[in-house]
Amino acid sequence: MANQLGLLMLAGALATHGIGVLFLQQVGALVHPIALSQVLERHAIAHVIANELPPTRAASLLAALDPGVLRVWTASDAEVAPHRMQAEELKLAAALRARLSLAAGTPVWVQIERIDGGPARDTVLALRNWAALQVRISIGLADGRWLNSWQHPSGGYEWWRLLRFSLPVSILPVLVLGYVFVRRIVRPVRALVDATERVGRGEHVDALPVTGPREARELTVAFDAMQHKLHRFVQDRTRMLAAIGHDFRTPITSLRLQAALIDDEPLREDMVETLADLRTMVEETLDFARDDAAREATRPIDLHALLQAVARRYREVGDRLVVQPWQPPQGSAPPVFRGRPAALRRAVSNLIDNALRHGGTARVSLSTGVLGDDVAHRIDIDDDGPGLAPERLDQVFEPFWRGSDARGSGQGLGLGLSIARTCVQAHGGDVVLANRPDGGLRASIHLPA
Repeated sequence: MANQLGLLMLAGALATHGIGVLFLQQVGALVHPIALSQVLERHAIAHVIANELPPTRAASLLAALDPGVLRVWTASDAEVAPHRMQAEELKLAAALRARLSLAAGTPVWVQIERIDGGPARDTVLALRNWAALQVRISIGLADGRWLNSWQHPSGGYEWWRLLRFSLPVSILPVLVLGYVFVRRIVRPVRALVDATERVGRGEHVDALPVTGPREARELTVAFDAMQHKLHRFVQDRTRMLAAIGHDFRTPITSLRLQAALIDDEPLREDMVETLADLRTMVEETLDFARDDAAREATRPIDLHALLQAVARRYREVGDRLVVQPWQPPQGSAPPVFRGRPAALRRAVSNLIDNALRHGGTARVSLSTGVLGDDVAHRIDIDDDGPGLAPERLDQVFEPFWRGSDARGSGQGLGLGLSIARTCVQAHGGDVVLANRPDGGLRASIHLPA
């Protein structure tokens, strides 16, 4: 935002100067006031020389007047032909009459034009407007001759000189003050963005300092209030579920004791098994709810080391799990993600358990690449099971969902995938299932890089 606002202010300042240049080229003075006074003084001297001295002597003195800048001579013909003079030319002609004290009716012709002979004022964007000016003047003398002159006066607005001063003086202070002002606006917004990302990963963020302009302060206060309400809601829900779980444990234990007194053995075993399932469901429901309320501290996690640690536990019990070695690009370090290690281990373990349960084997791989418009870490868990129908790929994440097909039937209460997705989404990522072309299912964990 700061860069964009800075560029916007710079573009606005340049546009202002550009508009000013174009406007003044059309309505501003063509000849600089100092140059105009010099024209009048030179012609006053030249007029005295031409009238008071002999022609030969006058010609040599006129030739010596500012050579290269001004050329003055006398001739029998006027250098400037009679024409309809423009406002600037009429103004200069009137000034010459007054300065030289010319008699009424003395002809004075002035021609202000570009050095190539084009008009002094052309269309707005014409390149000719940037060319140098030349002024030609013809003044009638008392003996019938003409005093002619040709010169290059300084333009009223020579932008290649003026802009070298005006641009730094006008733009640099604006940019410096604008930068300070923009930083004051952007700093609390940047802090708010960082805090939002952390909250999205399930972290608890301390109350942000209320600084900056009024809108930024109001936004910060609203964010702090929202986070407090979310934290209180999760705590209230967790306490409520813990109380419900505690209240459920007592009657379940009582029912198990009563069931043990039943003489009918098949009925007794069926009731004990049902009560065990009910107790397991209560425990897993509480675990599922506690994941949202987890206050485990976040820290940098080496994802490759985390997968190796998870795989080590499965190998110790003889499960068929393969963690493919991570092949880093040349010169790069293993991918590091800031999150809660225990929660990520649980998500990976649940997906591995699901692969082992339905496919017999699990292959885990880690990669980092572009996902959509962002860069993400990706953990893939592949199995050799029967896969899932396309319409079930998202349905299986619903809590307690257990389908009737080959993959949905069997062990479990239907909470493993739900808990895995909850853990990953709390880190700003997601879990996606897809059938592999060569058979089996792939569960992919996407984590923002």
